[in-house]
Amino acid sequence: MDGLLIALVVAALVIGGLLMLFIQLTSKQTEKLDRELYRKVWQAVQRVADTNNPDSLQMAIIKADKLLDRAMREYGVSGTTMGERLKARHGLWTNEDAVWSAHKLRNQIAHESRVTITTQTFKRAMAAFEQALKDLGAL
Repeated sequence: MDGLLIALVVAALVIGGLLMLFIQLTSKQTEKLDRELYRKVWQAVQRVADTNNPDSLQMAIIKADKLLDRAMREYGVSGTTMGERLKARHGLWTNEDAVWSAHKLRNQIAHESRVTITTQTFKRAMAAFEQALKDLGAL
């Protein structure tokens, strides 16, 4: 009788442990993002920008968008595209319109020729990306 009770307790513990492992492995939200890594990459993205060189401004926006997308994927935001991931976090951004505008600017740079970016537009987009990274806990 005592042997059966011990076997049941051991079985319950093993099943409970396996269940916890399964939940961890299939959980959408991963562990906290590596803030130090994201801070370093964000600083590198900012250093790329030279207000006297429009191409460097465009490159910085593209890199900032990629960094935000990477953070969302690592955070576990669902969606197969950046747009889907942004929609999945609807209502959770400090300034959702600014994040969408920054991402749309990135798409414009990537898909259209002769895109002109003012310093003011650049600063707004970068501020939106930075705040979105903060909202995710990456910065």
